Amino acid sequence: MVAALLPVKEFCRAKQRLAGFLTSQERSLLARTMFEDVWDALREAERGGQALLRQGSGGQALERLLVVSAEPYVIARCREEGVACLEEEEARSHSDSVRLATQWAMGLGVTSLLSVPIDTPALTAPEILALLELHPGPLAHARGSDCRYAVVVAPSADGSGTNALLRTPPDAIAPQFGPDSCRLHVQEAETKGLLWRVFPSPGLSADIDTPEDIEAFLSTERRCRTWALLQHWVGSRGRVPA
Repeated sequence: MVAALLPVKEFCRAKQRLAGFLTSQERSLLARTMFEDVWDALREAERGGQALLRQGSGGQALERLLVVSAEPYVIARCREEGVACLEEEEARSHSDSVRLATQWAMGLGVTSLLSVPIDTPALTAPEILALLELHPGPLAHARGSDCRYAVVVAPSADGSGTNALLRTPPDAIAPQFGPDSCRLHVQEAETKGLLWRVFPSPGLSADIDTPEDIEAFLSTERRCRTWALLQHWVGSRGRVPA
């Protein structure tokens, strides 16, 4: 089973690097709005994947959405829509949340796991499906060996970080997000002899962590709830502070 994992930090703890531009209430609202955008893209991709499976189409298809979070709003949303959620009892780093949820997902029968953050509100369902199409799946062979696994990394805008990580099986390599994580993920895949790919994607590279990110995001043609919210705030302030 191919699943997407959406780790969601508590909204009140999100976007601390924007504290000089946004109030705590605004940062919380921004996190919630970004969650809604990414949630919609993943749910649309999930519906599309299920339709492909019903048609008997080949290739990879997103079959299920999973969430790991301690945020009450997110937990309630999952319950309302029947989405499986691993409820965290304590705050963890993004990497630690993904590590914890990876084992949980494997227990649910997940064989391929795509980890996506809420920091990428410009993400679209077609981009998710395109990423899955690049992923050769469990029968992939690396350099003529009998290796059965593959890794796809979607890098951040600067090419250093990792904004999405697709692994088959889910524990093929360890998730280690943050600066230089793209190289580290590729390096571990190489060390293990796994077939890997890098998937540059506009929707997955446009993360929002700094005022500079906001400025770059608003210059794109992607229109979503987050874009409208940030455009409103920037318009009321006159500029994005450096």
